[in-house]
Amino acid sequence: MAVTNKLRNIWYGLKQRCNNPNFKQWKDYGGRGIKVRFKSFDEFFAAIGERPPGMVIDRIDNDGDYARGNVRWTTRAVSMANRRNAVFVKIKGKKYRAMDLAKKSGIKTDTVVERAERGLSLAKVLSPEKIYNLSGLALGGEASGAKKRALAHCCNGHEYTPENTLVTKEGWRRCRACHRLKMQRRYAAARK
Repeated sequence: MAVTNKLRNIWYGLKQRCNNPNFKQWKDYGGRGIKVRFKSFDEFFAAIGERPPGMVIDRIDNDGDYARGNVRWTTRAVSMANRRNAVFVKIKGKKYRAMDLAKKSGIKTDTVVERAERGLSLAKVLSPEKIYNLSGLALGGEASGAKKRALAHCCNGHEYTPENTLVTKEGWRRCRACHRLKMQRRYAAARK
């Protein structure tokens, strides 16, 4: 009968956290509107049964009441993952727990959340490869490039004319006169 006494203590604890405003955890249960829907201990016992060793009581829907169909015996790890502060992400319209995806992929939970918020596919979210977000840099790079393309002269004062402008394969402009002078200095230094 020791197990039943432990079960009665669990029953008493449920009622305290849901019904007693002076109970230390009341704000997380009764204060949120969660109620114990079982009318008696016997009804509770009929719904949940004996406590398996090492298991804790858990509500399947964390925002739901302690009621038939919403209580279960589970491991502490599953119960902790079912907390209301668990972070969920939506990927292509489907809801996932960020912590579960992080465990599955071996990457950090914050990374999963950040990738999901960027709208990446599930495969990309779970990818162990680094995925760089360069979206914030694009405007700066384009603006910097536009500013440089707007210049009429190089840093040494040579005018950018079609005859004096070399465009690299990356799309950068170079002053042919400055490049010629630089190469002459290199050859002279190499000859010495």
